[in-house]
Amino acid sequence: MAVLSIESNGTIEMTAVYYNGQQVSGLSELFLNLSEDGTFDSVISYTGIDGQEYIKNPFLDYLDNIQFREPVFTEEEAQQLHLLTIESDGDIENTTVFFDNEVLDGLVNLFVHIKSPKKNKSSIVSLFKKEKYSEGAVFKATFTFRYPGNVIKTEEIF
Repeated sequence: MAVLSIESNGTIEMTAVYYNGQQVSGLSELFLNLSEDGTFDSVISYTGIDGQEYIKNPFLDYLDNIQFREPVFTEEEAQQLHLLTIESDGDIENTTVFFDNEVLDGLVNLFVHIKSPKKNKSSIVSLFKKEKYSEGAVFKATFTFRYPGNVIKTEEIF
């Protein structure tokens, strides 16, 4: 079983993705759509250590040449973030979703789409200043729960 975790406060700048406990580097995009109706869409796009772009299902495929890095958040920073963890073999029936280390009950749907912006490297100024991100960043993460009385409610995750 693979374990995919997202640690975040809801912003791209304060988001880290972990695969089997190691922080992923070179991540371009992550898409998850899990639903009680059996839907299990999962795609990760990343730049490998060989410089090639890979598109894989993190729960079914071997992640060729994936890059890992040392964790970027200090313990103090991590305490201010939430942790979403999906443990699965790629089958919705064999999937467990945790939020801040608690198993989620009543989950009807999980939707996550994170797309890293491309950095603007066209200026020599970028050598001396913090680089600005260009358009194209996406950060959407929602839970849909079924509450007593068959009430369905969608909530932001982070």
